[in-house]
Amino acid sequence: MALLANHLEQISLSAKSISELELPPPKIFTNALLNNQEITTLIRDTEPHERALFSIDPNALSRNRQQNGFVPIDTKSGHQGRKSGFPSAHPIKQSAVSRLLGKEMLQEIRQSSSARSREGVNVEVLLRGAEKLCEVYTVAGATDRIRVLRNRHREVAGSIAMLEEKVSKQQSLLDRRNLALNSEEREDEQDQEQDPMGHNDTLGFLEEDFQVEEEEIRELEARKKALEERVSDMERDLGGLLK
Repeated sequence: MALLANHLEQISLSAKSISELELPPPKIFTNALLNNQEITTLIRDTEPHERALFSIDPNALSRNRQQNGFVPIDTKSGHQGRKSGFPSAHPIKQSAVSRLLGKEMLQEIRQSSSARSREGVNVEVLLRGAEKLCEVYTVAGATDRIRVLRNRHREVAGSIAMLEEKVSKQQSLLDRRNLALNSEEREDEQDQEQDPMGHNDTLGFLEEDFQVEEEEIRELEARKKALEERVSDMERDLGGLLK
């Protein structure tokens, strides 16, 4: 009997210690198989920012219903009617990414990414959008990569602007020399009869200057093309980052 009492005492102490444990309350995953839950609950207990990627904005659905012509007829019964007789399309679902970026930023991204855009892709807008998404859904190494891409874009943009200005100056200088050459050619036609040797020396000097200027212009154009290719690579990297 004493041996049984010892066992009962140990069972009592174990039950008491188990009852005093502070266990977390049941979460979504606990009852996922018993109720009709979201797809994310069948995987594991997700965080709020993760569930946002698989949810739809209810406010967007109500706005789409109003835009499609649904108006309430009887508020008590909850029946709804339609303004027009045309069949309605399914309401457009607004994704979590659209809600996070906002309407204005999405419009800027679409405009800059459009093939009709004359100004090209706005890299800064894409980077700001990527930063906004990373604030909600963290991606390892994305923040550092965004910072590197921003610095690289600034350097390339500054180099392109400097080279374009230099090419413009060289082109204007070349145009002025062409005008001066045209006026000097008419004068040289008269001087050639008097001093043909001096005329040949002057013409050879001008041709050498033109060759030097043209070589510099070709070099600047090549550097500009290389920088533009680097910008294109950055745009492809940003496209892969947003995907």
